Amino acid sequence: MITRKFSRVQFKVGATIRVADRQFQGAVENLSMAGMFLVTNEQLSEGEPVDITIFLTGIIPEIAVNFTGVVTRIAEDGVGFTFEKMDLGSYMHLKNIIAYNSDDAEKVMEEIGHSIDEKFASGK
Repeated sequence: MITRKFSRVQFKVGATIRVADRQFQGAVENLSMAGMFLVTNEQLSEGEPVDITIFLTGIIPEIAVNFTGVVTRIAEDGVGFTFEKMDLGSYMHLKNIIAYNSDDAEKVMEEIGHSIDEKFASGK
């Protein structure tokens, strides 16, 4: 059984994936501070590096949240990605999305704090 480090929330929003020499769109099904699942028919391979942009609509101007990541799961209805890098602005937007859409925002903040502590302890 896999124990998740971060809470996962349902969050329906569009995303653009750039991989090698192609780009495609999909629908985000869920997000965590560590990754996301995208509903798509596109074929990717596990371990493949990608650039991900999710678009926060309903506000002007629309906000683009950017990540670099890797394909970590292939499913019949889509692809799971693990985030590897993001800029500070994207990190803050992601943190707010997760906290706002979670049933337990306090738990989300504890998970983030614990993760930061682990990174400092490991020197990463």
